[in-house]
Amino acid sequence: MARYDSGVTYDSGVRWDQLDDGDSNPQPKGNRMAKVKLNLKSLTDAEVLTLGNGHIEAMDGNPNFVTPEPDAAEFATATATYQAALAAHANAQAAAEAATVSKNAARDTYEGVMGQRASYVDRVSGGDDAKALSSGFDLRDQPTPIGDLPAPTDFLATMGDMPGEIDLSWDKVDGANAYLIDCKKHTDEDPWQLAKPSTASKTTISGLESGVEYAFRVAAVGAAGQGPWSDESVKRVP
Repeated sequence: MARYDSGVTYDSGVRWDQLDDGDSNPQPKGNRMAKVKLNLKSLTDAEVLTLGNGHIEAMDGNPNFVTPEPDAAEFATATATYQAALAAHANAQAAAEAATVSKNAARDTYEGVMGQRASYVDRVSGGDDAKALSSGFDLRDQPTPIGDLPAPTDFLATMGDMPGEIDLSWDKVDGANAYLIDCKKHTDEDPWQLAKPSTASKTTISGLESGVEYAFRVAAVGAAGQGPWSDESVKRVP
């Protein structure tokens, strides 16, 4: 009988001499090699010491590693040195914290006696600059007196959110303690009337007659009294 050879060969990729008959999931020999994973940089100081002590215990009498490098004595010495350094560091931290508490308490006491001495200098010098400066202390800045205030600028009336309301805004005046807002119906005959005072540089006037044009003005009030009125702002009330 004639034999037929197609010339085609098939290779499964499996080397039978690399299979382990006792393994239900055989792997090629030589592909897998165990390596120790330390990751020391990700561990805390205490965790590194715990790892080292656990390693010493595991290696003691271990038949798999009879001649460790470095030897047991050298490794034990390094472990003891590291443990002592950690203890010294912890003691130093505790001492530093205690020293900080002591320093803060001493500063509080010192600030107290410094304040008492400053009060004494103020009392005895009687407000005399030369006498007070001779104590070695700096003097407080004297406030600059503010005279007559200018008229507020950028005064603007706009429609409010509700019927009968007008919103008012203006630029803040330095030195002003409050503002006076006047209003009137926009006719030559009607006199100005105080609408309300305000401590802010904006306010809302309510209770106005809807559909009527009103004129508004504002003046700043300071230590020297009331300043001049702003330019008028006219707006029809919603």
